[in-house]
Amino acid sequence: MNEVHTLVIACGNPLRGDDAVGPRAADIVKSWDAPGVKVLVVHQLVPELIGEMKQVERVLFIDAGTNAGEGAFQSRIVEPKKSSRLLGHHETPANLLAMLRDLEGRVPQAWLVTISAVSFHHGAEVTEEARNRLQRALAWIGAFLGTERSCMKSV
Repeated sequence: MNEVHTLVIACGNPLRGDDAVGPRAADIVKSWDAPGVKVLVVHQLVPELIGEMKQVERVLFIDAGTNAGEGAFQSRIVEPKKSSRLLGHHETPANLLAMLRDLEGRVPQAWLVTISAVSFHHGAEVTEEARNRLQRALAWIGAFLGTERSCMKSV
């Protein structure tokens, strides 16, 4: 039996251009079949994910964004932080962690990988720039998960 210790939550809409890099990353990570890793693909972060998050030691969120800085992607540790808005169905990783802390009294270690994106148009394909940036992010994700398979599949 393979006990899950790491949860990968990839967020994005495959029908909105570069927003698909999260789900594409998830498909590739799933193909690595890394022991102890569970991969979920969601359109948006919702409170219902807490049920999955509370069962693991660490969580890796993957998403596209226009605020990833100068590089191909940005990785950062996520700390619990409550949002000032009402509970809804579009949360942040920090707010999900805060809710989990309040409900369970503990939180897993958490990181967010934001892959630089340029186009979020409906029906558009993932841009070449985003595919290249995804490939670079996958190298980091592979190291994070402890697998050397990060570059075996093309994006």
